[in-house]
Amino acid sequence: MNPSAQLLRDLSGGWQWLFWRGLALIVVVVLGVVGLSHGVELSERPGIPDSPIYARLYYTIGLFVFGGLDLGVPQGGPGWAQAFLWFSFFAAPLITTSALIEGVLLVLRPQAWRLKWISRHIVIGGCGRLTLLYLEELHKRHPRQPTLVIESIAENPHAPAVAKRRHCEVLYGDVRSDAVLRSIRLQRANGVVLLTGDDYANLDAASRICQMRPDLASSILVHVSDIRLLRMIEQNGILPDVRKFNSFRSAAEHLVDVRLVPHFELTEAADAVVLAGFGRFGQTVLDELQRRAAGKFETVVLMDLDAHEQLLVFDEQVGLDPGYRHIALTDDLRHPDAWQRVEEHLVDVKTEPVFILGCGNDSVNIRTAMWLTSTYPEAKIVARCFYPSAFTNDLAQQCGFRLVSTAELLRARLEEWLEEG
Repeated sequence: MNPSAQLLRDLSGGWQWLFWRGLALIVVVVLGVVGLSHGVELSERPGIPDSPIYARLYYTIGLFVFGGLDLGVPQGGPGWAQAFLWFSFFAAPLITTSALIEGVLLVLRPQAWRLKWISRHIVIGGCGRLTLLYLEELHKRHPRQPTLVIESIAENPHAPAVAKRRHCEVLYGDVRSDAVLRSIRLQRANGVVLLTGDDYANLDAASRICQMRPDLASSILVHVSDIRLLRMIEQNGILPDVRKFNSFRSAAEHLVDVRLVPHFELTEAADAVVLAGFGRFGQTVLDELQRRAAGKFETVVLMDLDAHEQLLVFDEQVGLDPGYRHIALTDDLRHPDAWQRVEEHLVDVKTEPVFILGCGNDSVNIRTAMWLTSTYPEAKIVARCFYPSAFTNDLAQQCGFRLVSTAELLRARLEEWLEEG
């Protein structure tokens, strides 16, 4: 953005209000002093035109506190000078009255007042863990960056912590609502990040924002947690200028490229992979395995409470590679009997299996990984978590399994996006 355009955007915010308010005040004072200086008398205060300049300035400023009621009315002098003073008589009380009204509104509706002047801000849809991660990285690089977070649930436990951040405002409402989008000053925004837990809400909001402000499309970042939906959107060129990402894809790509492919290349026989948890993360891992490690594994065991249904959906929307054997077990990975059934299907496998624990509960993944390390001490075991702690890192190191942190991998991607602009 060139300096002239940036200056215009700055003036479109709160500074514009201060500039015009100050200019109006100066014009009213100057016109009043000029009128008094050219022979216009005041009916209740004769002799003011002959008084020192500071006296004329004093009486003119008194008009802003409704002092005109004690001064009488302008009379005498040139017609133009009298018109100047009459203008000051009317304009000064109007400026004072408007300031009083704005002060009352500021007390009654402080957020609406602050939003009225917000400028060069980042709009964030949703107030979950991804938002907290994004804000952390954003304010690390740009500590004074104004941000406006839109959250639909008033009881969201993360909202109070976000609202306490400096230069951050929380607005409750539906990010897809035209009324909400009109109230967040999109014409002054620098970018939009949509991180709600509803993929369709994110995409719908992105589409509406692109219609309202097409030039902002390349500065919109949308999270799509459903990898199948994301691939369909990308293949069909929907919202082509909007940046779209999937946090699970980042984690799955890293897991397959850095952890699994090198392991597969070290084993002579074809490997077996056990995916415990076949939700969005597990499906994304299988998709990346098929794309990046085809032919390097011969068996995949899927364990999930909805394993068969999830596998049918995956086969229909993504497609199963015929180059390996897949087994779906409708079991709870916390139940010991479930792992006995897994072992029965791995009798003919000549290598130690690879266990990937990726259900939606981080503590279950870690506890199961600890148990598996005692049962399969030579196996490669990976547990997914969102945010690892010093304790979980030490636990993984001592027990001999690996952690894959969705947050840490996403943080690296966020750093790249923030560097790009």
